[in-house]
Parts: sequence; structure tokens; C-alpha cells
Amino acid sequence: MKAFTRKGIGGREMKRTMAVVMSLVMLLNVILISLPKLVEAADYQKVVLRGSLAPLDWGSDNNPLLKQEDGTWKSNLIALEGGKKLEFKYVRDNNWMDGSNLEFVPPQTGKYVFVYHPNEERNVDVRLVEEQGKVTFQVTLPKSTPDWITPTIGTSLNNFNYSLIKMKRVGDQTYTVTLTGEPATSFTYFYALGDEKFKEVRDEVRQAAFSEENHVVKDVVTNWKGIPVAQNVTHNFNYTPFIPSKKEAVTVTTTVDHFGPIDNGRIYYTVDGSTPFGKRGVVTKGQIVPMQVVSTKELADGLKRSVLTGVIPGQKNETRVKYKVDVWNSNVEGSQFADTNSQTPEGATEFAYYVDKYQTPDWAKDAVIYHVFVDRFMDGNSKNNEPVDPNLSYDERLKGWMGGDLAGIQQKLNYIKKLGVNTIWISPIYEGPYSHGYHPANFTKIDPRFGDEQLMKNIIKEAHKKGMKVVYDLVPNHTSSKHPFFQDALKNGVNSPYYQWYNFIEWPNKYETFYGIGELPQFNNDNPQARDYMLKTVVPYWLKELDFDGFRLDYAKGPSYSFWVDFRHAVKQMKPNAFIFGEVWDSREKINSYSGKLDGALDFSMQGALLNTFAKGQSMKLFSQTIRDNQAMFHPEYIMATFLDNHDMPRFLFESGGDVNKLMLAAAAQFTLPGAPVIYYGTEVGLSQSRDHNEVSEWKDRYWREMMPWDEENQDPELRDYYTKLIRLRNAEPVLRTGTYKELYVDDHTIVYERSNKDDQFIVIINKGTEKEIEVDKLMNGQTGIALQNALNTNKVIQPEDGKVYVTSKANSVQIFEVKKPKKNIRKKAA
Repeated sequence: MKAFTRKGIGGREMKRTMAVVMSLVMLLNVILISLPKLVEAADYQKVVLRGSLAPLDWGSDNNPLLKQEDGTWKSNLIALEGGKKLEFKYVRDNNWMDGSNLEFVPPQTGKYVFVYHPNEERNVDVRLVEEQGKVTFQVTLPKSTPDWITPTIGTSLNNFNYSLIKMKRVGDQTYTVTLTGEPATSFTYFYALGDEKFKEVRDEVRQAAFSEENHVVKDVVTNWKGIPVAQNVTHNFNYTPFIPSKKEAVTVTTTVDHFGPIDNGRIYYTVDGSTPFGKRGVVTKGQIVPMQVVSTKELADGLKRSVLTGVIPGQKNETRVKYKVDVWNSNVEGSQFADTNSQTPEGATEFAYYVDKYQTPDWAKDAVIYHVFVDRFMDGNSKNNEPVDPNLSYDERLKGWMGGDLAGIQQKLNYIKKLGVNTIWISPIYEGPYSHGYHPANFTKIDPRFGDEQLMKNIIKEAHKKGMKVVYDLVPNHTSSKHPFFQDALKNGVNSPYYQWYNFIEWPNKYETFYGIGELPQFNNDNPQARDYMLKTVVPYWLKELDFDGFRLDYAKGPSYSFWVDFRHAVKQMKPNAFIFGEVWDSREKINSYSGKLDGALDFSMQGALLNTFAKGQSMKLFSQTIRDNQAMFHPEYIMATFLDNHDMPRFLFESGGDVNKLMLAAAAQFTLPGAPVIYYGTEVGLSQSRDHNEVSEWKDRYWREMMPWDEENQDPELRDYYTKLIRLRNAEPVLRTGTYKELYVDDHTIVYERSNKDDQFIVIINKGTEKEIEVDKLMNGQTGIALQNALNTNKVIQPEDGKVYVTSKANSVQIFEVKKPKKNIRKKAA
């Protein structure tokens, strides 16, 4: 074990030894809104680039930027594959930039330079480096091509993405563009009108090559597969009210960017969960409502933007409304659907919402969740262990199976219960190739290395007897490439019953995946048969047959909103009190977009704020801003699950440099703020990392998922007791779970806030700076005649002096007080 230094809360001090290497938090760990910076941009000493595609990664400093004379920062040359979406972020002085991930799709395979603008952080400035070879295309379009349309070119260098390379008009129906690349490199290409749907009609692929002479290739397009009605039709789930209840009409708003006139639109909808169909005002399945143009304004170069609205009538509760939006010009053939810009209803986006009185389970609002990563928690049955080469080093063994299983969870149920936890989150235990379980090769079979079905049933039954709920980590977005469904589709193509359960681009080698990982083909939940299988076979197996109490939903932003509407309906029909919360690792706005469909979500904004404030030394004012923004954004029924760390990010204790006091301050904030707190196994006993994940180039997450230490000498009993006190206090006081939050004071180092309901009032003071005296009654708008009872030590009461209540807030401390009237009896509550 390595060693840390504890600076005790409330004056206690304790030292232990542990060498710790500070690391940086990976990108997906921080999703914050734009906030004031602690230092001026010019003060940055280091800026590095991290991203989702090689050669970038989320955990290292392998791609530093160099500061330029003009104040910008530039990367070295970075080779990227064209047509693949890259998510990236800049890290300046070990702090992630604010906001959601930036996105860039390279227009072609080549070398790029990333330019960071400190004063415009969200400026995506990525520049293709010119090679010595070039080729110029000059194409003549058919006379049927409208003047307002700009043709594009898709090539084998950008995976035939027809939205990336636009051509420039040089004459009547003639357009040109010049591409650059290494001399003698050949490639293939087609022309289009911005999308595969509007590609040229041509069987034989075109070919070209780069040369130092910059040859001009002259082409003629004779016809198009289709011609767009508008440049872009966007709805993006813009409807109000966003969470409709019984009989509430819903207004649907769509924005259309166009050159020619757009004067008509329709909404085709169903109320039975089926897919609506219609086109250009004729409905073939479902019902129809008109849309009206409510505004039109001129943009640049003759482009116009029109807004159309339509109203879907109110429905009864528990209704799944599905709809598609279609617009057109009455004087021109064809129409165009939002958001795919498809000209056929088959290719249109299916939008959806759920009509109901939106309520989430009360038990989930009261939950304290213990996150068990099964393979790393406890080896309860060595007979089912994966054979391990005894000559392998510990670091190598961490890449594989470590022996944790369901038997181990069963043996440690009393430990979890003793902490005060009332909900257990079980990581995936599907049959599959990896110990983490997130590569399901069978959705309804438990991997024997974890245990079996009967053992899982017994664990849930025992947990229920102990008053604990159990939720399962469901993976609906993808399967393992070893899954029999995918293997059948690979072998038999369109003749396979499972072919459309996946999204093949070019069978058998190109298909949609989770983040470009070939081992994880995306499961097409928008296919009716695939959706039925997920909702009628997979979900009932875990929810009904095994009797789980809900689901944590892995990569919830993968499946469509239409799927989640059906998912909610199916789950609540089976088990109305089930808790369904999603992993939506994105901006606060994106997370909130699942309210009304899910019961809640993991609070990545709060996780980033807790980490940056308490482990990284960021201002408490920014922490305060995150709390306020959460309060303003999320529906009161939408349960945000707060956490300090998890299996996809470095351990909090490691990030804090091994300072347990920082962890204790963060935990106190987590357990006294709104939200359902989640404890990642081992955090409560001081589990950190045996190695800095930045020192390795692969399997970085192995150090975030090390074995739970069960030997007392490897645990921190004082930290565990502290967690137990926080949990018991939260369980004992409803006001800390569901009470109103109000900030009373904040500066760079201290925050004071109130949690209250009609019966109780609590004050929390967290100070990560130096000692100070706080006049609490003054912060409470002059509220007089109060006393403060220490909630963690009920024998200590601060009485008013001359009508005033002063609290000495010691350095690096947290104080939790129950507000009392001094003339009334002081209740002593078990904490």
C-alpha cells in the first residue's frame, strides 16, 4: 500500500504513509458549464489535447500544444482518419476546459493541427496540413439541379461522408474543389447534394489520384438519386411541455433553412406506440395535424429560416406518442423530414414523448447506492475462477479476471447493510469475454465465472429481507461481436433474421459500433423485432424473473428517445416502482433531455465539480454555480445520482494526492446536497490506485478497478466510520434527502447552505481554507432565538450569545447543524 497524510476534521490529525502520484482526470469525468476562469488565459503554463480517436486518448499528456506569439496554442501534426467523428477537449494546467466535448469530423484522411484559442475555448479550429500532391475537380451538374444547392464530394478518404467537402461555383452549373494529399495516392469518389440520399446516379465508382502537377479532373453528373426540398429541417425534440401530463396538448416546433419557398408541413403521429407513416400531407398510419409557418427571416446569401409549429392533441396518461415531421413547398414535388432530412418516411426520425403524471419512486429519492463492480469486489468461490498464469505480474493480471463473483457479494451483504446503504448497484454479469461485463454475448445468461441464476436470485431475496433494493447495470446499446445474433448476421448477411438488428454500412466489415470499437457492434433498438426482444425478453428476465428493483442504463444516449419512451412504458407496466436511471455522459442539457423518459441520471456535472473543488483546489464559487445550475435545470422528480468516482475514471483519492481529508469534505458535501449518493466500492475504506494510469498506454482503467481490500490493515477504519455516520445521518433526516436547498454564503474556500422542509432545518458549513468565524444567524436573514445542534455529535449544542450565533469553522473542516429553538427541548438523534 502507498501512504497518505490525513489532516483531521474538527482538529483531529492522523498520519499514514502512502506515496502518491498526482494524475489528471480523464475527459468524460468533467462536464461543466462555462464559468469564470480562476486565472487569465495568458497564465496557462500547459495545454494538452485529449480525445476519443487514436492517436489521441482521454488519459495522457501525450499530445501537448505549444504556445504561439499570438496567444493561441498549436498541436503537433496529428494523423486522423477522414469521416470519423472525433470528440475532444483541451486540458489547461491540469484542468479540463468547461462544457461538453468538442466535435470534429475530418474531411479526409490526413495530418491536422489543432489550434486552441484561450479566449474562445469552444472554437473548433482544426487545420488540414497541405501535402505536396493535389487534385482539382470540376463538375458540371444536370440542369434539374436548383441554383441554391451546393454539391459535395464524398471519397474513400472520408468514408464517403457527403456532408464534409463542399464545392465552389465557378460557372453555370459548374463547381470546383481542390483536395490535397501525398503524391501518387489514389482514391475513389462520388458527387452528391450534401447527403448519401442525394448522391449522383452512377453504378461505377469514380477514381482519382494526387499529383504534384495538380491535375484537373472534369466530370459530368447526369442525374441525382433525389433533390432536397430544403437545406436543413431541424426539430431536435423541440416540443412543449417537455413532460406532458394527462390531456395537455403538445406544441411541436420545427426550424427549416431553405432557399426556395417552404409553405407547408404536417405532423404524423400515433398514440399506441407504433410507428406513424405519412408523406406530403397524406397519412397512411396514425393521425395527422397541420403545421403553420409562424416566422421567416433572411439569413446570408439568400438563405431563409422559417419556423413552423403544430399542435398534437392531449392524451390520457401512460400514452406513448410517436411522431414524424414533414415539410414541403406546395409548388414543387417531394417533401423533407426532420432531422434526418430524409425524403421518405422510412428514413425519417421517429420522435416520441410519454404522457403521464411524472413521478419517480420515493425509495429512489431516499437511496444511498453502493456500486459493486463484481469481478473486483470479493472472491467468494475460487472454483469458478478463470485460470490465471501465476507468472503474470499484478499489473498484467488486472487486465483479466480477478475472481470476484456473486458468491462474494452474498458473503458481504452484511457489510454493505452495516454501512447503512439501502440500494446495491450490480455491474453487468452477462456471459461475455471480459470481466467488466459490458460486452454482452448473451443478454439472458449469467457468466459462470460470476455465478448462476439461482445465486443471483438468492442475493436479491436476502437483500430484500435486509431492507435493501438491488438494481442491475443493463447494457441495451450494443452487444459483443461474439454474440450469436451478430455472428449469424456476419455469416448470412441479409438472409439472417438478425441482420437488421445491427446497422451494417457495408456488410460484413463496416457496421455502426460503440465509439468505433469493432468488438462492440451497436444493437439496433429502432428495429421493431430487436426492440421487442429487448423489451419483452431481456428486460423481463432481469426485472421479473430475477426480481431486480430497477436498472442503471449503460450509455443511455446511444438508443433513441423513441426506444426510451417504450422502455419506460414496458418497465413501469411490469414493476411500477422500479427505478431506471441513465448514464448520459454529456452536458447538463443533454442529461435533462431524458427527464420524463427515465427516472434519473448519473450527475456528471456534480462529479466534476466535487472533484475539481475538493481534490483539485478549484474555487468553491464554481462549485456553488454547479449546484445552482443543477437546481435550475432538473425537474424536481428527476433523481440525480451523485458520485465521486466510478469504474470509468480515476479514483478520487488518487486524484486528491492521497489526501483523505479532501475525500471526507467531498463526501460530506455529496451526502448533504440534493441527489441520491452513490459510493463506488472501496472509496469508503480508502481504496486508491497501485499505479498512475498515465504511466501506461493501454488498459488504463485497470487501476480504477482494483480489488476491494478486505484485510483490516489495508483499510482505513476511520474513513469507513465517517462514511457510516454520514449515511446514518442522511437516512435519519428526510430533510437531507428531499428538503429544499438554499445557499447562505460562499467564497473561494467556504460554502454555507441550508436544507429545510416544513419540519426541520439544517445548516452545513464546509471550509477547505483557513479557520474563520461565521455569524450564522446573520446569514439566515436575522433569524433570532436559534441554537445549533451538532448533527454528528448531538451532545454538542451552540447556544446564542446576545441573540447571535457564532460558529468557529476550523480549517479543512465540515460542520452539520440542526437548527433548534433554544427554549425547546433538544432532541438527540442517532447519527
